[in-house]
Amino acid sequence: MGMPDTSSPRAPARELLLANHRFPGQYTLKAFGPGNADFREAVVACAAEQLGRERVVVRERATASGHKVCVTLELSLDTVDQLMSIYTRIHLIPGLFLVL
Repeated sequence: MGMPDTSSPRAPARELLLANHRFPGQYTLKAFGPGNADFREAVVACAAEQLGRERVVVRERATASGHKVCVTLELSLDTVDQLMSIYTRIHLIPGLFLVL
């Protein structure tokens, strides 16, 4: 029998995250979607609700047309579970195109 699947349907596998990142520590997550305030605010809220706003540094980069945006979150995490929860929440945001 294989190992149990401990990944979220929306996040990278827990074992992969633990093998490549130290917790507690910093993690960069990028969410791409529509260039509107609702999307940007929703992405930030996903992390801030889990970590507190003071542990989330936000940068944004919009396309030349302004129709799409990349919201980069620099997260100060205690555990891999916090990160997996943030990934899951972000995937629920309407209009999400891609998460890296």
